[in-house]
Amino acid sequence: MKIWSICAGAALTCVLTAGVSMAETWRGLVVTPEFRCSPYNRKKDYRYSQALERKIVRRLGAVYGPYTKKCFTSRRETDIEHIVATSEAHDSGLCSRSRAERLRFASDLRNLTLASPRINRYQKSGKDAAEWLPPQNQCWFANRVVEVRRSYGLMIDRREKEVLERVLSRCESTRMEPIKCNP
Repeated sequence: MKIWSICAGAALTCVLTAGVSMAETWRGLVVTPEFRCSPYNRKKDYRYSQALERKIVRRLGAVYGPYTKKCFTSRRETDIEHIVATSEAHDSGLCSRSRAERLRFASDLRNLTLASPRINRYQKSGKDAAEWLPPQNQCWFANRVVEVRRSYGLMIDRREKEVLERVLSRCESTRMEPIKCNP
């Protein structure tokens, strides 16, 4: 019988099995089922400032949605979108972390992009990469999911790992495809 012990740190999550063997890892992530160890409260634990949208636009170089490669005329046409959804991160290890770390995750620019409300609210919503992939920039997206998860020591479930591996194994580059917006 294997007994799981989960120890979480700011940048590392380790899972040990009763001294028998190390848990499966993939690209530096522990592969294990999701687990909600505390209630999820997006408004309290995963708040972020709308002012981050300006920083996202500056980083992208335009009001641009990389999931669809669509250029928008105004930030009013977009939502701030978490690449690794806050509910997904919560169930992948952040549920055992401090409120401060959850707030840091919610505002981390590495995990934020822009998307149309239709994509953000109705298609992707709280889904992980096994449940939703963007129609464009899949290699960039898959790589960013792995980077963000690794930087927060989050776990990944087997199904998401398999989908991400399928995407990443066919990528020549994980850079975001060039933006072609009119000024």
